[in-house]
Amino acid sequence: MNNLPHATPESVGISSLTLLNMMQKLSKLEYLNSIIILRHGCSIMECWMEPYKRETQHQLFSLSKSFTSCAIGLAQSEGRLKITDKLISFFPEYDFCITDCRMRNVTLKDLLTMRSGHLSCATKYMAGRKDFIEAYLSSPLDTEPGTRFAYNSGATYMLSAVIKKVTGENTREYLMSRLFEPLQIAPGIWECCPQGINYGGWGLYLKTEDLAKFSQLLLQHGKWQGKQILPADYLSEAISKQSDTSMNETSDWQQGYGYQFWQSVHGYRGDGASGQFAIILEKENLCIVTTACLIDMQNVLNIFWETLIPYLQSSPLPESPENYNELQKYTNNLKIQPPAVSVIERRKSECFHFQENTAGILKCEVAFEEKSCALTFFTKCKTEQLRAGFGHFEYSTFQLTDRQVHQVAAYAVWKNQNELEIHSFICDGIYRDIWTVNFSDNIEPIKNQAICNCFRPEKPHLLLIGCVIKDD
Repeated sequence: MNNLPHATPESVGISSLTLLNMMQKLSKLEYLNSIIILRHGCSIMECWMEPYKRETQHQLFSLSKSFTSCAIGLAQSEGRLKITDKLISFFPEYDFCITDCRMRNVTLKDLLTMRSGHLSCATKYMAGRKDFIEAYLSSPLDTEPGTRFAYNSGATYMLSAVIKKVTGENTREYLMSRLFEPLQIAPGIWECCPQGINYGGWGLYLKTEDLAKFSQLLLQHGKWQGKQILPADYLSEAISKQSDTSMNETSDWQQGYGYQFWQSVHGYRGDGASGQFAIILEKENLCIVTTACLIDMQNVLNIFWETLIPYLQSSPLPESPENYNELQKYTNNLKIQPPAVSVIERRKSECFHFQENTAGILKCEVAFEEKSCALTFFTKCKTEQLRAGFGHFEYSTFQLTDRQVHQVAAYAVWKNQNELEIHSFICDGIYRDIWTVNFSDNIEPIKNQAICNCFRPEKPHLLLIGCVIKDD
């Protein structure tokens, strides 16, 4: 890892067996994608669970917010803004659209602390709109700004819009020379609204190693290789409790909120949907970063608190090459394991024609090879193929109806003589889909079906993408 040396766990006061026990518990979750642990500035454990890979830039979701907060801090240190400034002062041309006079009192600090006056996420007002700024500023407020916490990605979008307004650059570009380049990070895309403004609250892609560098920078109070990269005074406020979040249901979301950083039972963190974590524990001189597609984010934090934190030692432990090698072997071999090859063999290809559907799919061909199969989708505009292996992963570049093109890993399994399941994993994000193709001739009222079960870890649901009739 560039800029971060490696060390054995024992040399920094952690037993390899402690980490092994922790990883055995983490590996039972669906699914940890990657993890890096740093102590005293050294990387002591790194793991990517196949099909997720070291070189892949991963969706950060709301962990993007912490980077937007850093941009605000930097802009304030350069005299471009003050967090006590009123939001509307940056967008006077939108004053006409304000419907709630309290909106004129919203400050940047209210946005940073998620106390904008909304009691639910304001992105609901932005959906389907071309002008997100107008949508936000014209939205009604539920309470006085600065009084009550409510998680609000729309508030972070407005911070990103402010960065664009005062610097002439998107948040990603503004951070390039100030944050990313000093840390030798080559960031991926940062998704944008219809007006081309980075979403701010979501949409940034980084590698796990990049998150580790960012976390170490935070642990060092914004200093990197002897140079102050982030303003220390702003950062001190950002990682401190600014908002009361005790109304939340789970313990690590009840500890308080700073400027786009969460307080934790131990330390503080940036986090994103389904387990994108940058956890910083100053007292322990420890950083934990993960990418994941987990349903229960509190569960993974509990594992860290219960299996790692109590066993940290302040002094080095005796080296244990045997235990360290066992840890290395275990983490190097971690993977999502496709089921063993089914005994059912079906080699005949089929073609399914879709009735009219919102996905715009006209037909889908299901073809078989000796150790794999493929779904080829036909729309009016394009043809795309999703490949799946029997007993192993096959990789495809796939988009269909998603906003972005993704690398997708997939395996296939026969559930019975007539029902084929294809499990696909987006390699740069959290989404997992199950495609079910039923070849039976006895399904009513249509002859055959192709269904996609789309598992979004935060809320699993079933999506019927179209009823189809098989070619005779």
